[in-house]
Amino acid sequence: MQKKHLRNLLMVVGIFVVSLALFLSQAHQAGGSDSRAAETEKVSLARSQLSTSADCQITADKVTFNLALTNHAPEVIELPFGSGQQFELVIRDEKGEEVYRYSDGKFFTMALVYRRINPGEALHWQDQWDLRDKAGNVVSPGRYRAEIEIMAISEEGGVQIDARQLQTTIEFTIPGPRPEDKLSSDDNAGQEAPPASSGVKENGIIPSAEAKAMIADLANAVMQALRTKDMETLAAYVHPAKGVRFTPYTYVDRERDLVFSQDEIRNFFNNQQRYLWGYYDGSGEEMSLTPAEYYEKFIYTADFINAGQIGYNEVLSSGNALENQFEVYENPIIVEYYFPGFDPAYEGMDWQSLRLVFEEDGNEWRLIGIIHNQWTI
Repeated sequence: MQKKHLRNLLMVVGIFVVSLALFLSQAHQAGGSDSRAAETEKVSLARSQLSTSADCQITADKVTFNLALTNHAPEVIELPFGSGQQFELVIRDEKGEEVYRYSDGKFFTMALVYRRINPGEALHWQDQWDLRDKAGNVVSPGRYRAEIEIMAISEEGGVQIDARQLQTTIEFTIPGPRPEDKLSSDDNAGQEAPPASSGVKENGIIPSAEAKAMIADLANAVMQALRTKDMETLAAYVHPAKGVRFTPYTYVDRERDLVFSQDEIRNFFNNQQRYLWGYYDGSGEEMSLTPAEYYEKFIYTADFINAGQIGYNEVLSSGNALENQFEVYENPIIVEYYFPGFDPAYEGMDWQSLRLVFEEDGNEWRLIGIIHNQWTI
């Protein structure tokens, strides 16, 4: 009888020990899972907390680059830099060959530097390139790519920051010399400039001076109609077959950009329908707007008819988005109305421009595109 009780007691103890072991094992696994989940969440946060953006302004003798590192996290971020060099900027030509590097010939203090970024704010830098290559020669007209890297140490608060957050690239075009510049050289001395309306093209694009002579009055009339919201007059300038395409951020998207016909332009401000015009830069949210709302946000966002700079078939502003308007439109004349900035505190980051795109229709030039351009993240 005693043996039987002893066996029962041993069985109970055995069951308890096994149960305790299973419980401890599951608790350990749960703890490890929670730890891994917390670490995954921490890494995920790190991957989305920063973004690097850039734009450039092109003039006759230089390109000015504006760089920004934006904090999207809800808390302050303090980033360490290993030296006085806080960014690197490399420019490559169409062949991929390096023509400029910001750090070349410069000396930087070797000291650990910390910079704080408040939530929703950004660090800003600026650099200017004098259009000369490493040998000191002025570069040729054409397409160029700027590769930007913010030189922060990519581990902040014990979390590894995705290096892609600290990098960006932008593409831009160095325009060729204008006809009047060519005729000032010794080789062309005594020659007459081609007639303003000849339409002679360089690389498939009508030169700036000729484009201005051909389109300036029409572009001004179109901009005046936009300014006064005179859509009846504007409709008369719109391409009768192709309509007019609206592009909110530089890159012309054949699939997503909305195209309005002449009749739809006439009814523009009376139309209360909400359209999907694209997606907001930074947040990625849908641009669900009526035509009137789109006008306020992505058409006449500044007094463009009085813009400080006007370019004809030349790019005055360039940001992160690719420049493809000359590839999308057929032999166009593109007029850009450009403000380099409004508030000195933003150091040019608040620049804006509006581009009017014209194509030939028979013997007339017609409005076929309206491209809005501004600083993007």
